[in-house]
Amino acid sequence: MRKILYLLVLGTAVFASAAPLSLKQALSEGLKGNLDIQRSELGSEGIDAQVNAAFRSYLPQLTANGTATRLWAHDPTKIPIGASPVPNNKGFLDMITIDYPINWNVAGDLRLTQFLYVPQALTGISMARKGKEIDALGKQELREGIVYGITMQYWAIVYMEENLDVMQKSKDNLSKTREVIAAMVEQGIAKKSDLNTMDINLSSLSTQIDNLKVQIQTQKDALLQIMGRTPGEQIELTDRLSTDFRNSADISGNPLQSSITLRRMEQQVKLQEMQIDLTRQEIYPNVVAFASYGTQASREKFDFFDDAKDKFADNGTVGISVTVPLFDGMSNSAKRTYARIQKRQLEIDMEKQKLALQATYESAKSTLFNAKNMVERNRENAKLSEENYLMKELEYKEQVAPITDLLTADNNMQTARSNLVNALYTEKTAELALEQVLGILRQRAGE
Repeated sequence: MRKILYLLVLGTAVFASAAPLSLKQALSEGLKGNLDIQRSELGSEGIDAQVNAAFRSYLPQLTANGTATRLWAHDPTKIPIGASPVPNNKGFLDMITIDYPINWNVAGDLRLTQFLYVPQALTGISMARKGKEIDALGKQELREGIVYGITMQYWAIVYMEENLDVMQKSKDNLSKTREVIAAMVEQGIAKKSDLNTMDINLSSLSTQIDNLKVQIQTQKDALLQIMGRTPGEQIELTDRLSTDFRNSADISGNPLQSSITLRRMEQQVKLQEMQIDLTRQEIYPNVVAFASYGTQASREKFDFFDDAKDKFADNGTVGISVTVPLFDGMSNSAKRTYARIQKRQLEIDMEKQKLALQATYESAKSTLFNAKNMVERNRENAKLSEENYLMKELEYKEQVAPITDLLTADNNMQTARSNLVNALYTEKTAELALEQVLGILRQRAGE
């Protein structure tokens, strides 16, 4: 018994210690702690590195090369030392040579190159910068998605909690009525079957409440995960659908001008245009300036560094290299055709996105308008259902109405209250859809 009481006290303490969490706090913390956002920051650093790499490739390039070669199975080099004093049979003087075996060869050089006219390099720098712009838009798009995800998850939990409140109120009402019925049964005024019917309804309602509590905790864990916090923490959401009276009547604008996704796709089309230019520039001449200095020596033994004087032969060159592609088997033409097809695909995707944005905007406007009307109607229905329940409760106590009428009135009251919560949630989701498509949602989050 003590163990059960201890667990009950501990559970009550944990529930009481649940940290309050407003939507504004959830957004602020989520934008800082979300792991996808942290990963995108690293991606931006990688894009910066790519831009620097593209730019630095156009700076002077210095390379050094060195080789040491050991020769095997070769004839000795013949070195002339003078003419023979005795003519040969044909009357000519033969050249006298000595064999000089060359077993080692050492060579080294430095080469400096500078692009003078290489269109691909310049276009590559522009493409890297354009990629950085697209990455920045992608980060904004990701943050907007996180804001929308946290907001939708937050209100979905609130929606479930308010439905839980509706069910809990219904249970409380039925529990009080059960006490009255139990007293009436003892006095012989009511039938025992009425009490059994009430107990069955209370048991079913308790089961629904317990199941909904589990679903709420699951959704809270999902919210914590989006925010970058550990699931399982106890949180108490402070905002409520029924008390959020923010005016949304003025939500209007042009979704095609405010969409980050559309802006990112426009930049991708421009990037693909650069890709077409880059492919075309492969057939342009390339002009590169160069300067090189080298030295080499050949010896019988590896004694180059014993006495370096007069053992190495130096050479240096300065010039300009011009490379002109003449024929590539028409591969460049095929590459350009493929690049143009990809550009057209991006343009079609962009047109589809425009239609989707416009459709989302119009649908959200209609849904919001209808939801506002539904809220007012369901608010009135909820008020009437409460009055009807009180009337049926009084009639049952006076034995004018049967228990089924009372339970039906309670069910109608619960349904009317739940419909009001549904209408409020529908209004909220339509409002969020409008705010997202118009870019208002990210502005509210400080973007």
